[in-house]
Amino acid sequence: LVIEYSKLCSDELALHAIIDSGALLAGMKNVVAAKHIIDNLPRSIFKGVLFFDNETYTGQWMILERSGRCLPKNQSPISERDAFVIFDEPRCRGSDIKLRFDARALLTIGPGMCKDKLMQAAGRLRQLDRGQSLLIVGGKDVFTKIRSYCAPQNEIVSRDVLQWTMKNTVQATANGLSNWSSQGFFFVTTFRKPNYAVEDEKLELGQLYGEKFSQNTVVKAVELSRKYHFARTGGKANLSHACLEMANKIEIQVNRYGHDFTTSLRGVDEECERELELELEEEEEIEEEVPRMIPIKETYWDFSTIFTADSPATLPITVQTLPRVVQRRLTPTSLVNIKWSDRVYCTQNFLDSVANLEGAKAVYINKFLRLVDVVIIFPNGMLLLISEYEADSILQLFWNHPCEGRDSIPHFFHYNFVTRMADTEHLLQKPLLVLPAVQRNLSSPTYQLQQLKTFWSMLNIKTVTSVRLFAGETMYYANSQKEALEAMLLPGSQSQTNTAKSASGEPEKIIEMRGLLHLLPYSDLEQICIYCACKEFGGYSDEE
Repeated sequence: LVIEYSKLCSDELALHAIIDSGALLAGMKNVVAAKHIIDNLPRSIFKGVLFFDNETYTGQWMILERSGRCLPKNQSPISERDAFVIFDEPRCRGSDIKLRFDARALLTIGPGMCKDKLMQAAGRLRQLDRGQSLLIVGGKDVFTKIRSYCAPQNEIVSRDVLQWTMKNTVQATANGLSNWSSQGFFFVTTFRKPNYAVEDEKLELGQLYGEKFSQNTVVKAVELSRKYHFARTGGKANLSHACLEMANKIEIQVNRYGHDFTTSLRGVDEECERELELELEEEEEIEEEVPRMIPIKETYWDFSTIFTADSPATLPITVQTLPRVVQRRLTPTSLVNIKWSDRVYCTQNFLDSVANLEGAKAVYINKFLRLVDVVIIFPNGMLLLISEYEADSILQLFWNHPCEGRDSIPHFFHYNFVTRMADTEHLLQKPLLVLPAVQRNLSSPTYQLQQLKTFWSMLNIKTVTSVRLFAGETMYYANSQKEALEAMLLPGSQSQTNTAKSASGEPEKIIEMRGLLHLLPYSDLEQICIYCACKEFGGYSDEE
């Protein structure tokens, strides 16, 4: 991301540091990261890269020069202000590097980050909001959690990130109340009583893992812990006045801060408890209740009119363009920021798949999208997406329809055939199912291929790319499709660049609707989204 941003941004908006509080660079040595970055930094601004070398015995700040020489910071002729700085996660707290007065840093955030860690990381910029600024980035899982908690109407802003970290801080504090109170009760019940300091060791598996989990309030968990420690040491009668007062203060604090939170109760020791907590975190899933729906019976229409219609709009049925479908039938509304092709149409049967128990059709179809299976391509290059029922009925007509002397009728394409042609940027020598089939006396491979080439040339690459994105595709092998996808995500004109926002974050929502979010990382689509985001935030224009 830093390298891509550095290539695209103007010198005024260049990054001067990475503050990796989210540990996105975990597993990579700082010196390796410095070598990757240095060749892509503006030469007019940076003379080297400053990083902490934790490979040496003592550990010290080093400056990697463009010549390849690497010297300790206090021995290098390059000052801190003239170097790009890498703050790895341990250096996000307490490190004092003198950056430029107008420095702009990339701050990473990670899952469950709390307020103190975020504030410490942001504090590496000593003049933040007085000339210095931050660009906050993180994994898609992190921003999905931020969006689900803060529910921003448009894009996520710094206020949403702060609210999310505060929520994590409150939750982390509540989670720590049980251990804190347990240790406190252990202290007050064993103070000056060494014979109670050693607890009975649990060695049997039944003792370690046998008891079931149960969810209860933090207050209830602390009450059980207090009863356990008091019963083990003889109760309140064996406590001094000072220890009893301290135990009461612990209960007061827990009642004040823990009554709104729950925790897992289990009869295991501290080490086993941590193991099980990690397992629970890994197994945690988001359960979302979807309203019960019933399938809609599709509507019959005169399918033979497909051969006489000049475009989908002239069919005797209701059809909608893809931009209109996205605007009216999908959420969030920000999906309209993608410049979908208006040459793609959908039949009403394709859109209306389910209804609620009262028979009302679903207004928003995010969770009930049909798969893109068959497309009808008209001679003018317009595409019509149809349902399986319509495809089965129209297929029979295509097989039986006479086509002698008629080249200007629609063609029946399977979606996979369209994508294969688009990926190879030419027609296959042995094309898949395309109807109508060429008549027998003209069925030579050369003539058939020429007919398909003429027909394929009518298609607009933006049209095909729009269908592929709507279908949840993440890989686009042809450069022409990548360029078309980039144009769909970026603001329309150069005059709009400073005001309009790119749609680089919207494709993820389409992929999520299709249940293919696991295919997004490291895909062509993700790289294009990163490129568009860098181009937007970097203030880059193609003329520069």
